[in-house]
Amino acid sequence: MDLRISLQKLEVLTQVIRSGGVGRAAEALFVAQPVVTAHVRTLEERLGAKLFYREGRQIHPTEAGLAVYEWAEDVLTRTRELDRYLGGLADGQQGTVALGASMSVGSYLLPPTLAAYRQGHPKAELRLSISDTEHIIDDARRGLLDFALIVSAPGLEMPGLDVEQIGEDKIVLVASPAGEPEADSISLDELARLPFVEAPEGIVRRSFIDKQLSELGIVDRNVVLELGHPEAMKAAVLGGSGVSLLFKSAVQQEIDEGSLRSIDVESLAMGLPIYLIHRKGKSFSPLQRGLIEAVKRHLAEQSSEPAVTGNAGALES
Repeated sequence: MDLRISLQKLEVLTQVIRSGGVGRAAEALFVAQPVVTAHVRTLEERLGAKLFYREGRQIHPTEAGLAVYEWAEDVLTRTRELDRYLGGLADGQQGTVALGASMSVGSYLLPPTLAAYRQGHPKAELRLSISDTEHIIDDARRGLLDFALIVSAPGLEMPGLDVEQIGEDKIVLVASPAGEPEADSISLDELARLPFVEAPEGIVRRSFIDKQLSELGIVDRNVVLELGHPEAMKAAVLGGSGVSLLFKSAVQQEIDEGSLRSIDVESLAMGLPIYLIHRKGKSFSPLQRGLIEAVKRHLAEQSSEPAVTGNAGALES
């Protein structure tokens, strides 16, 4: 094996395999197709192995190509982590932290913590990626993220990752100030008769809520509107379409301002765990460890009241 192999060539190889072709890889890398082809050919020459075979108009990785792909992914993962780690070694005041979060955590819980941490570390570069849980888990496993926070049902298998529950996002019933119900405390029977604004089926919060309400005898709710984002759901509630069961983090500001009401429901307390995840064996710089501790403190403050958790068998998106 010729060891004069650049990280750029490894990046090109992994992109070709992930994209499923030279053309799509070139688009993703913002280079011309002949550049990608040249990198692959040079890599094959230096490794002394054929990495792809052609089947019609499609190319596929050979057995050697798949082995090199796994090796390249590991090298690139550790290189990205090393770059960020070295950047934060000096005194913990500078460097880069790449973190990810599922929708509710990234949109509502993390921004105040990141803003406060950045004020205390003005030379630090904090990069937050918000996506669905499956993509965040994959990015954490590949080393694209130093760590991530996700909301998910307990028991989800995440091979290759260390997983720690560090908080909980409660689920609360909200209504418009002048809408149903008039009372600020209702029974389960009254809850069952209300019109609901909900997320589509399959979303972790919807799956969890349906399971918990079913166990309490509420099977067929009157769902009048299904919307895919908490902001849209809040707008529908404010417009009088119905009530909604949302993560407290998503509605806390509106409750404090009085534009939404929080309704207590007899015998109902729900919440889902927030997990900190990162690649097994990951080393953290002082800057990265400091941010993790700041996030843990913030979420501990937000999760001071007990709530019921359960396995909804779904991911947040």
